[in-house]
Amino acid sequence: MTMKQRPKGTHGLQNRPPGSDRWILRVNVGRDPGTGTPRQVSRVFRGGKREAQTALDVFAREVSQGLAVGTTATMGKLLDEWLANLERIGRARATLETYRVHVEKHIRPALGSVRLDRLSAHDLDRYFGALADKGLSASTIKLDHAVISGALSQGVDWGWLESNPAKRARLREIDRNEVPALSVDQLRRLYMAASEDDFDMATTVALAAITGCRRGELCGLRWSDVDRDRGTLRVERALVPGVGGQYLTTTKTKKARMVGLGTEGMAILARYWDHLSERWSRPPDPSGWLLSYDGGATPMRAKTVSEHVTKLGQRLRPPITVTLHQFRSFAATELVHQGVDLPTAAGQLGHSTAVMAQSYLRTTDERRDEAAAAIGAVVGRALEPETSPRRSSARTARDS
Repeated sequence: MTMKQRPKGTHGLQNRPPGSDRWILRVNVGRDPGTGTPRQVSRVFRGGKREAQTALDVFAREVSQGLAVGTTATMGKLLDEWLANLERIGRARATLETYRVHVEKHIRPALGSVRLDRLSAHDLDRYFGALADKGLSASTIKLDHAVISGALSQGVDWGWLESNPAKRARLREIDRNEVPALSVDQLRRLYMAASEDDFDMATTVALAAITGCRRGELCGLRWSDVDRDRGTLRVERALVPGVGGQYLTTTKTKKARMVGLGTEGMAILARYWDHLSERWSRPPDPSGWLLSYDGGATPMRAKTVSEHVTKLGQRLRPPITVTLHQFRSFAATELVHQGVDLPTAAGQLGHSTAVMAQSYLRTTDERRDEAAAAIGAVVGRALEPETSPRRSSARTARDS
């Protein structure tokens, strides 16, 4: 393509100084998202005019392929555009609210004014290090990194920067054992303590342990979700805390699932049904909320349930540190320990097998001791002397 054929303003060639072999190659790449002004990228080339024109064509192709980009937009500008785009394409409300908290609380104050073309992996490493110095957990910092990396990846796709420096930043590994596993004895103590003055919460504790449901899924259950004939529970909605209050949404996977309750699970619900019938002098509304303090008209608040469980653990003597999310890990671990295959266990909790194995399976001292006893027995049998007549004769035959 000759210079006359190139569209005006798309790219250009300038001899600087005139008559020298030094050429400035310029390519127009739209408008700067930070200032709105036309944006160009340039490159210096030395040689004849014909070679410079060929180099300009090559440079233009590199720009079109995203290999040579520059912008004065800041990290704050990118974050605003990225969040708006996520909302436009329908990202979950709870996810967006979580991202915005990280942006406003941590990212924007530290990095919002930094130009994208000057943001480096070293800047991000220092930023994440500062978060750790403030006492933030490794899992919280990892989520913060995910927000930054997601925005920067979108910036690369939009042509705002050449590459994503967050992919080169280094984070401290998350210790999956930071949160200890909930033991069977601790579950018993929590349930008994709740039963003394709050049968609604005691039932919540039992259901959380049996189903492994997320807190929002528990609060979103209705009595109509219970199939008494099949002994199952249909999990298809969740009540999630958000700005301005709790709101109803789908499950995290956006799919309904059937959770088996078993004989004991159905018995727990039957006792709860009888308890509510006696308390309110009438049976619960079959279409009402299952976990409720007013007979099914109003569901429990997910955030309140979490706080109640934590306070319940603090009331015990000796006290234990517990979160509602630990019941999900408890259910996953016990299912696998009882011999349930991983795909079935993952289906019960509404997760992929990979995520469940990495994030939810825990061990306890009791399980460790049982595992040691099991493998010890196998090795012990292998090391026993061959004392049976059959083994002795076989060994004698070999020796002869």
